[in-house]
Amino acid sequence: MNREQQAARIEKIVTKIAERAVTVPPDHRPAYIQAEVEKVRQAFLETYEADEGLRACAMEFVDKMSGWIEARVHALETEAVGKAETGKSRAEPKP
Repeated sequence: MNREQQAARIEKIVTKIAERAVTVPPDHRPAYIQAEVEKVRQAFLETYEADEGLRACAMEFVDKMSGWIEARVHALETEAVGKAETGKSRAEPKP
């Protein structure tokens, strides 16, 4: 697996964790995200155990995942609010 493939894999993981994190209460969200990132870290350490170069690249990505997940959560929430506001304005009766 090359660096681009790793990036695509991590992007999918980030999206999945973010989609689940949106359902977690905001005050529990940071702990949830950290726990999920730690699971990914452990899985990648095992996956890339035999290849130090790939393991180093994977860990670079994993080290940045929390920030990416938080940004994705924010984007998902902003998108949901925008859809709700658009739907609300369409549902309002015209005088």
